[in-house]
Amino acid sequence: MSENKYTFEEALAGLEKSAADLIKEGITLEEAIGNFEKGIGYYNQCNEILENAKQKISYIGRNGDSDEK
Repeated sequence: MSENKYTFEEALAGLEKSAADLIKEGITLEEAIGNFEKGIGYYNQCNEILENAKQKISYIGRNGDSDEK
């Protein structure tokens, strides 16, 4: 997995902005495609962060808190 470029909140905000930009009036096809591509990148970043969190939670749930002594 790649290193996260953004926090989850930053990536989600970027995804929301890309989606909002797609529905603006007067947007060219090239701008729409660019916004779509950016949105996919933000979506993938959010998904990666959530998958990592899910794996950590699952691991902790199975093994208990690793900081316990």
